[in-house]
Amino acid sequence: MHGDYTFNWVSPSQWIEEIRFGSYERLRVRDAKGYWQKSGLSYQPEIIFYLDTMLHLKDAVKVGPKQTLGKVRNREKSGIRQQCTEVKWAAGTERIMCFDEANGALVSVEYPRGDNQNSPEISRIEHGAFNSVGGKLVPYEIRALKDRKVIAAVKVLEIAKITEENPALFNVPMNAEFWAQCDDMQEAELADRVQPRYPTSARANHEQGRVILYAVIEADGSLSHMTIIHRSTPDLEAAAVEAIRHWHYKPVACGQTPIRVETSIATDFRLQY
Repeated sequence: MHGDYTFNWVSPSQWIEEIRFGSYERLRVRDAKGYWQKSGLSYQPEIIFYLDTMLHLKDAVKVGPKQTLGKVRNREKSGIRQQCTEVKWAAGTERIMCFDEANGALVSVEYPRGDNQNSPEISRIEHGAFNSVGGKLVPYEIRALKDRKVIAAVKVLEIAKITEENPALFNVPMNAEFWAQCDDMQEAELADRVQPRYPTSARANHEQGRVILYAVIEADGSLSHMTIIHRSTPDLEAAAVEAIRHWHYKPVACGQTPIRVETSIATDFRLQY
């Protein structure tokens, strides 16, 4: 399946982003306090979460306030000497970032499998075909892999300077929904979690897998708009939904103001033999 991505940027508080992928379309128009979004669906498909991860390089190198960096380790891969470091939670490693030793460019982000988890849907993101744009190295090719299989790829066709501003381009579309956003957003934290129950019938049938839900974390920390975006067996899906609907979060906040955000929630069911 193919799609198009267009991003017009004037300033951090004035840009417009458009994704067309298959039959899905999403438009975001930024203003000073967030962005207006118009989407073809009431939820965000799994592949769109992947594309956001691939395209938003700033988020790839962001280290949260409760995360730490591991020691820098040197390695050589595909003829490139790399310096790699882990981004770690207290409970384990979230991702491993590797940079080209020669020019400092981010060449890959790896997502290791956690204990008692299935393989992550994206195990590695690779950046390549770098070009200098405005004095910065920008990857013109980005690939997402699950194990060794490419599951999504982005190729930049053109980056051009805006020669004439068009204010009408940034008009908010009809029926758009506002989502607050700020530079110092405090990430959501899971406050109350109900452990999904492994259905007896699923165990008996040796069913394993991952269920991923789209959800909105509301300003009060509750979940709404839950939609299954990565399917498994009916029993495992039902068990995941039944547990997650009782979860409660310390919500995302801009300063002291709680805001609502879109998210994806993954639940693994893995039998121990």
